[in-house]
Amino acid sequence: MTYNPSISMLGVVNGVARIGMLWICVLLLSTDAQWLACCFVPPQHHARIQPRKSVSCFHANVVPSKKTSDTVPVKQKSSASISNNRAPANQDNKQTSNTKRDEHSLAFQLEEMKQRADKDETLTQSYCDSVMALCVAWNEWDSVLDVLEVMKQYGLQQEHSTYRAALETCVEFANGPSAAELLETMKQAGQTPDSTDVALAVEAMCTSDNMWNQAMTLLMKTAHEKENDNVVPVKAYDAVLSSIPSEHWKSAVHLLHTMQQEESHPNPTISSFRAVIETCVAAQQAEQAYTILTNMSSHRFKPTAFMFELVISALAKSSSWRRALQLLDVMDDLHIQKTVVTYNTVISACARAGEVGTAKNVLAKMKQSGVKPNIISFNSLVAACASTSRWKDALLILDQCHREPGVQPDIITYTNAMRACAKGRQTNRALALLQVVKDMKLPIDAYCYTAVIDACAKGKRWKTALELLEEMEANGIMPNAITYSVAINACGNGGQAKEALALLDQMKEKKMRINLITYNSAITALSKASKMNAKFPGQSNDSRQAASVTFPKSEVVNVDNEQLWVQALELIEQIKAEGMKPDGFSYSAAISCCGSGGRWKEALEIIETMQKGGPKMRPNKIAYTAAISACGRSGKYKEALKLFTDMKNQGLHADRIAYNAVFSALRVANRPGEAYQLWNEICGKHDEKPTASSTTTPLAVSPDIITVSDVIGTLSRADTIDKDKVDEVFEEAVKRGIVLREESLDSDYEVDLTGMTLPVARAACRYIFNRILANYRKGEKPSEVTLLTGVGRAQQQQQQDGMGDGEKKLTALREYILQDLEEDFDPPMHGIVPQRAQGTVAIAQSQVEAWIAGQ
Repeated sequence: MTYNPSISMLGVVNGVARIGMLWICVLLLSTDAQWLACCFVPPQHHARIQPRKSVSCFHANVVPSKKTSDTVPVKQKSSASISNNRAPANQDNKQTSNTKRDEHSLAFQLEEMKQRADKDETLTQSYCDSVMALCVAWNEWDSVLDVLEVMKQYGLQQEHSTYRAALETCVEFANGPSAAELLETMKQAGQTPDSTDVALAVEAMCTSDNMWNQAMTLLMKTAHEKENDNVVPVKAYDAVLSSIPSEHWKSAVHLLHTMQQEESHPNPTISSFRAVIETCVAAQQAEQAYTILTNMSSHRFKPTAFMFELVISALAKSSSWRRALQLLDVMDDLHIQKTVVTYNTVISACARAGEVGTAKNVLAKMKQSGVKPNIISFNSLVAACASTSRWKDALLILDQCHREPGVQPDIITYTNAMRACAKGRQTNRALALLQVVKDMKLPIDAYCYTAVIDACAKGKRWKTALELLEEMEANGIMPNAITYSVAINACGNGGQAKEALALLDQMKEKKMRINLITYNSAITALSKASKMNAKFPGQSNDSRQAASVTFPKSEVVNVDNEQLWVQALELIEQIKAEGMKPDGFSYSAAISCCGSGGRWKEALEIIETMQKGGPKMRPNKIAYTAAISACGRSGKYKEALKLFTDMKNQGLHADRIAYNAVFSALRVANRPGEAYQLWNEICGKHDEKPTASSTTTPLAVSPDIITVSDVIGTLSRADTIDKDKVDEVFEEAVKRGIVLREESLDSDYEVDLTGMTLPVARAACRYIFNRILANYRKGEKPSEVTLLTGVGRAQQQQQQDGMGDGEKKLTALREYILQDLEEDFDPPMHGIVPQRAQGTVAIAQSQVEAWIAGQ
């Protein structure tokens, strides 16, 4: 058989059949040297054993090949593990230096043996055993035969010590396969391995890849064969526990329990518990690690502070903050000294769960126990505030950090405080913190700028956001993908679609990877710009600023004739072209863009695409609502009702926004019947005839002023206005506190109508005077009625523009009410506008009494 040095010296490559071949060789060979060789050399090399007349053929310059050394790499645990005797990051460099030293050692030992043999110097058993062990560990079979030849010359043979030395060297050189086969060879040679031999073999196997299971099997087998007084040392068990990969954590727990319950196995040590805890932590089995740790005291073991910190850290990652707090109490009960790391880990656990108050209590307890907090303690707390939008707490903790002796806030502290301000929409405070950071000359990074730009985005300060983006680049700080994403979002919130797309182009020019979140931000920017275009069609920037109530005057909205919905769909295609899959957010924003542009067909096509996609692409309430709005703007009420029904059939709870989208569609399409039926549905009233959208009894959804305005507006647009239904809807709205809330009324005779649409205000007037009539019939004397209307923004704008009386004017609520009092009441009432109260309409007591008399 051809010699292959890459094959393990003692490894039986073809299985147990090799052992039978070994004994055949023993019977066939006659000389002592041949017998010794067959007992020690694996079967695949027996064909090379020949009687030697002298040691002249001794290979003095044998050096183990580097290829051979690659067959016995050091076993390392999963990268997810924490400690478990893992090799350090520079393990490869250390292994290389060790290899060079060991190669030199083997060559030196062989040369020395040759020289001593040539001089007929005395060679001891232990000396030959050590040289033999070195050859075994490096799988150098030529050298093994040479050493056997020398041992025969001196009348030495393979003793138990020979095998022991070989096993010890296998441990040193991480040669698990050879160690495993060496045990079998010992048995065949009449040498019974003892518990120490087994332990050495197990340790060697645990340092080799994928041999932990064989090592554990060997321990189990030995435990059943040995008496209790010859138990394998616990060190071998700890080696197995430390080598078990995290994905096999259950095997580690099982072995630990076996050690605790069966007398044939050694009792576990604290190292045993630590190894299992580390494996469970690496496997993200925090609860199992917690159970093992808390049960240690029942086995008379006291966990170390490091073990507590391991488990607390795992609990923090799994959001088990209550368990982490309990471990603090357990440490107190066991009188284990807690360190700043211990407390910081618990604070981090509470912070991850958003338990800011609890985290602050842990910090207070930390101080009471005499442990001084460090900057990590405060950073964890401020980060928790940022995650939960508690900007006030974040600033208080920042101030506390300034006052803490020996602690100075760093850039992380300020960045988290800025994040908290961003979440709380405190843009000015975030900008002020940035200035403080500059004044303190702290090293500002991309994360800090990103937090402030995000605050600008949430505060609709798109210009400031772009200025900060330019500033950070001018300072040599490169924006990352998240920075661009929040900057694009800032442009989107300001309706600056062009700027948002320009930022996207910058990312492409810089060859930055654009992720799905950034693309979604750009599509959202287009969506918001299209909504503004729909709200202010055909107006210039200046007039839009003047008319805008929702957006600050400092904002200038892009207004052009570009088809924003086309650009949104193009971005969807770019996402696909780059190998990503648009998600529900991507499609919902695109549908919203189509809806604002009246592209209901495109919106329906996107919904169909989403319905055919995977779970992450399925349309959600936002997508359905946007599509319903798209259909509503075009008067496609049937399509809107079908989408509404599809949404509920898919188990999506229709909320108020979805209902309002349908009401808007019915209003545009002038469908009073369907609007009235849907009103009854949202109010929990069930007609005999179900609505087109009714499928199941809806969950509690409360209408709002938008709902009331659309329903009454639809009923009022009918060819024949059904005042009874309008009044019924308005009365229900009053009962629900949507309009004419009691706390907003000074009296029954002074009513605020401001903010109401004209049809709702008309219904309100009927309701007010009908209530006065009812009170009169109960004996209450009527009084003068004052209706608060406001002057009207349209009227104010006309006056500013210098529009004359002869020109066509937009109808203000005040003029509408004056007209309604004359046309909608019989006998008519004539209201007046007091000179000193231009925003009111007054109806004199005599007018009210005359109307009551006519009823």
